[in-house]
Amino acid sequence: MKKAVLVLSLVCGMLASILQAENVKIGIVLPISGAVGGFGELGKRGIDLAHRAQNKTKDGDLIELVFIDNKSDKIESANAMQKLVSSDKVSVVIGPMISTNALAMTKIADDSKTPLIAPVATNDRVTKGKKFVSRVSFADSFQGIIAANLAFKDLGLKKAAVLFDNSSDYSIGLARAFRNQFKKLGGEVVIEANAQAGTKDFKAQISSIKAKNPDVLYLPIYYNEGALIAVQAKQLGLNVPTIGGDGLVSNKIFFDVAKDAGNGYMVTDYYSTSAKQTLRGEQFLKDYEATYKEPVSSFSVILADAYGIAVQAIEACGAKDKVCINDKIRNVKDYEGISGKFSLENGESVRSAVINEVKDGKLHFKTIVNP
Repeated sequence: MKKAVLVLSLVCGMLASILQAENVKIGIVLPISGAVGGFGELGKRGIDLAHRAQNKTKDGDLIELVFIDNKSDKIESANAMQKLVSSDKVSVVIGPMISTNALAMTKIADDSKTPLIAPVATNDRVTKGKKFVSRVSFADSFQGIIAANLAFKDLGLKKAAVLFDNSSDYSIGLARAFRNQFKKLGGEVVIEANAQAGTKDFKAQISSIKAKNPDVLYLPIYYNEGALIAVQAKQLGLNVPTIGGDGLVSNKIFFDVAKDAGNGYMVTDYYSTSAKQTLRGEQFLKDYEATYKEPVSSFSVILADAYGIAVQAIEACGAKDKVCINDKIRNVKDYEGISGKFSLENGESVRSAVINEVKDGKLHFKTIVNP
């Protein structure tokens, strides 16, 4: 009889625990298809690994990921955000990858009071004036300033050419920040040209740039066009130091297409495997390389950190208190992430910038610039 009572008691306890536990839903909006599908796949890898490492909260609640492919499109991004908020009732949304698509989601985040972490959407407008939007990477204004300082102060280069995509919020923001800082330091921007996404032939732009005889080329564009520009610049004999943003060499497509033409390219970034790692970072590196058999991407690392701070906030507030979750995310202090130690102040990341350089088809750590 006592044994039966004990068994019944254990069963009741288990049922009570199950009833008390609840699924926590985190929405993920990433471009798995479309023009920047490569970015989304890298981001998804990071979140998948982070979720595999922690798929429950400290209270035992199961964390459910609700993935939506935004197809690299801003309208699809807005629709995805609306669905996650209205139908799926998620506690927080992570994504998308690029600024143009993130900007299509921010009003919905604020209106619904749903925390949105746009981890690598670097355009300043993504978070400016927003109450429920945060990012883990640094903003374009910081990234562009760092690139200009690198060119003028560290490398001693005085005449710059800028080749950017005037249809991309990301590219426009980086170009503006670089231009303003470079001129402020005493440098001269001798030419600016447009590198429209989807274009294959950039020889006219490169020839015009070469004719202006710049000391440095600033290339704030994504990997597809960046790789083609590297090849065509080499063919036309434009041989000047080239600096790009975090999106330039963020996919292996750049290395596969550019090959040795990309050697020497420098980029502002958030992370390097050669920089000192946190304990969490060391484990993530091992897991990533064992799973995907290739070097880890900065995008994977930053998206994994976005997941980490989202879970930490949910654990502190509970899954239903989105206002509390948002506050915890936007003001996280000294977070020991995979990408290093960082804080968020009103949703804006305070972290060091890494300068990486392409050598022999791989990214190599060059230096760190502190905020």
